[in-house]
Amino acid sequence: MTKTWYYNQNLKPCGPFTLQEMREKVHRGEVGPLDLVCNGDEGQWKPASECREFEMGLFPAAQGVYPEVSASLMDEKMWILLSPTPESGDPMQEGPFSTNELMERIRKDQLSLYRYVWKNGLSGWCMIKDRVEFSAVITSERLTNFM
Repeated sequence: MTKTWYYNQNLKPCGPFTLQEMREKVHRGEVGPLDLVCNGDEGQWKPASECREFEMGLFPAAQGVYPEVSASLMDEKMWILLSPTPESGDPMQEGPFSTNELMERIRKDQLSLYRYVWKNGLSGWCMIKDRVEFSAVITSERLTNFM
């Protein structure tokens, strides 16, 4: 397979990768639905979710989403948060947290939308900003606030 795929990470292109390697990165949550990707054969950068090669069910951000979320599910402690350790900055897992707990921390500007979360049933980690459960607290101001 030819390595023609790139993705944007912190404003830097990463790659090249084969289509299979990119699909694995999407499935593990390393590339989210809104992350920019480019197939070198086409030469155009666009959100990964707009590429026919990456169906929405492949993204952890789109897995296990239920349109009608009951109030009891909002309080269920199911989310694991990936946080940097204060000493070294290395990632450590915290939680579990409920959706409401994380939303409250976001409202108080104590938690960045660019932090990674995971819950049972997801194939990989994804950013808070990519999960529909947190859409009620996502604002353009918070999207530009890196914590």
